[in-house]
Amino acid sequence: MQKKIIVLALAAAFSAPAFAADTTVYGVADAVVANVQASGTKSDTLVMSGGLGGSRLGVKVSEDLGDGLKASINLEYALDVAISDSLPAARQEMLALSGGFGTVAAGYLQTTGYDFSRFDPTSGSLVSPLHNITGKSFMIGNNGSLKRASRALAYVTPDMGGLTVALNYSTDAASATGNLGVADTSVADKSTAYLASVNYVAGPFAAALVHANHTAASTAAVAAVAASTYSLGSAAVAAKVGAKTSETAIGASYDLEVVKLSATYQTNKVDTNSDSDTVMSISAVAPVGPGKVVVSYAKSTMTSTAAEDNASGMTAAWLQGLNKTTTFYAAYTSMSQDSGTKTYSVANNALSGKVANGTGSSMIALGLSKKF
Repeated sequence: MQKKIIVLALAAAFSAPAFAADTTVYGVADAVVANVQASGTKSDTLVMSGGLGGSRLGVKVSEDLGDGLKASINLEYALDVAISDSLPAARQEMLALSGGFGTVAAGYLQTTGYDFSRFDPTSGSLVSPLHNITGKSFMIGNNGSLKRASRALAYVTPDMGGLTVALNYSTDAASATGNLGVADTSVADKSTAYLASVNYVAGPFAAALVHANHTAASTAAVAAVAASTYSLGSAAVAAKVGAKTSETAIGASYDLEVVKLSATYQTNKVDTNSDSDTVMSISAVAPVGPGKVVVSYAKSTMTSTAAEDNASGMTAAWLQGLNKTTTFYAAYTSMSQDSGTKTYSVANNALSGKVANGTGSSMIALGLSKKF
């Protein structure tokens, strides 16, 4: 009996937290059966992950430091529940300090550009037309290149009567080593990014204005990663070295109870080109009986790249809540693109480059999403 008491005491000692912190483990498991079709290619039915939202696993830790201060950690990793993953990719790895002054954070951060996706009710899913379009060249939104930033700093003001301001700065957006090792007589050689937003919520109304700037590294060797991720179009990397890209996005939503309406507008411009690219979306979510109907439409106008490079898409979905954490869903989505491009398709551009120019694609999806 004495040995059992000792063993239990040791187990309790090692399992108890070393400090008074609140720890929460959370996640989403989302699996979907999807039939994908596109002109000129074979269709197929596959089990995929993230039909309604990306599968993930995360942990949040917060500790009250006294005097109104709180330290927190948020570690979150993407999962693919349909295949055998290697090490999961990080969605965010944040260390933050908050108080009456607001919140300051550092790490691999989910930016205010990602937060903008709240105006897309299908954000982060395989059936979001805006997600598919912004995956090509835009920086803001769930599939934008600056939705997350490496080596980043952030500041968010306290809530000021529904108004908040957020500032993000990536000290090296290419996940490289910045100017370390660059001769002091040479040009600065790192990729940086700034984001700033103003967000307002008043009852059923919400709106946000987000602006982002990205500067590519000045040499091709360092710019290869950044250019393919942050710059416009499909031009060679050399044409993008040192390029500065700016983007502004406006989003708003209004909940009328019988239907919640959302809209977004983004414009993206590179300093080496006088033209700009734009994308817009409109969405509606309406409660119907025990579930919800979701309709979303998005369209781009790509003037800075090759001619006839635009795309549009639509989604209609039914969401059925089985309980507070489990949702069954059925969706139809389609994407069309102009004769000068083969970049866009359904399922997060799964057919990008694999179809003929101007080819349309569609997907029928049945899935289940479970939060915990």
